[in-house]
Amino acid sequence: MNNGWSIAKLGDYISIKSGLSYKGSKIGYGDSILLGMGCVSYKDTFVYSGARPYDGNDIDEAYCVSVGDIVLATRQQSDNLPILAMPAIIPDDFYGKKVIFGTNLYKVDNNSELSNRFIFWLLKNKHYVAYIAGVKSGTAVQMVTKKNVENYKFLCPPKEQREAIADLMWTYEKIISNNNKRIKILEQMAENLYKEWFVRFRFPGHEDVEFENGIPKGWEVKRLNEIADILMGQSPESEYYNDNGEGLPFHQGVGSYGDFYLVDSTYSTEGKRIAEPFSIIFSVRAPVGRININLSRIILGRGVASINSKYKRNGYLLWMLKNMFSKEDIIGNGSIFTSVTKDELYKQKILTPSNDLIDRFDRIASDIEKQIRNIYITNCNLVKQRDLLLPRLMSGKLQVK
Repeated sequence: MNNGWSIAKLGDYISIKSGLSYKGSKIGYGDSILLGMGCVSYKDTFVYSGARPYDGNDIDEAYCVSVGDIVLATRQQSDNLPILAMPAIIPDDFYGKKVIFGTNLYKVDNNSELSNRFIFWLLKNKHYVAYIAGVKSGTAVQMVTKKNVENYKFLCPPKEQREAIADLMWTYEKIISNNNKRIKILEQMAENLYKEWFVRFRFPGHEDVEFENGIPKGWEVKRLNEIADILMGQSPESEYYNDNGEGLPFHQGVGSYGDFYLVDSTYSTEGKRIAEPFSIIFSVRAPVGRININLSRIILGRGVASINSKYKRNGYLLWMLKNMFSKEDIIGNGSIFTSVTKDELYKQKILTPSNDLIDRFDRIASDIEKQIRNIYITNCNLVKQRDLLLPRLMSGKLQVK
């Protein structure tokens, strides 16, 4: 190999350790943190949904990880996102806490000249993803062994290039992460404002408003279909589906939901139930009540419905629905649903303020959503740039100056 590049085997630099076979009775208690597969994602450095309290005071330190360590998912359901053997780095948030990696995770034990940051991006590279796809085993549940990971062969750059690649990728990651934090802050602002005005009733001018039976005088209780147009989804035959962009994006459940906006991956050349851009996409099958927004025209499948304000007030409607369905699978009256019909959705009762107050909130909420959208689109472009650069850098076709 030219310029100091050489073919190397990952196992010559690191070893893979299995996680703790833990006791279910200890989950939810204690000051330790137990990590499961939920902490690993194809697109993120760390996902907090996989971290749970655990009573781990008597746990061997060999099953503990520190800030900056890498863990890998050992298995996955075959219909999930491609997280199998993907890396996650333990974030600074866990500094000073005892963190345990569980039985569905591997830990990368690295005592070599390769930095963890370089190894992380090495294992994010599509060459590694393709390698794992070739060695995985199982059908309903797919798995990789420790040896599978250790036997991975890659093109190893000289130290200067390794550090330059890691630094560049982490610069992208830092910008993307900071943008995601900005999005969360904006979401929280809109949520808090909605609750302040329409739950706590501390809206502008509330001091001069009379209350009757605990609600502002003049506010009405309406059904959801009186203020919103609701279109239930209907899935076309699977023979029309594709993943090469033919037709319109097709969504039929929360599997294609992002944090705020739908992620288009499946398309269909047929489908009669169409949602226009910036509709509120509501899941009608478990988990009922999860909400996203679509950025393009989409075909609605049977697991979702589109909801749009009859009066062009989607900013207000979005946060009203987010507040109303903040607990998944709970519909209006407190009943637990695994699915919801059109009639059940139509008749949900909505406490409706005055039009002037709705309009005032809608202007603020719509502006916040536009800010979130702009940051999200910026992040999507950054991710595309990063993901185009990474394989070229790791193959030596492009070098960081």
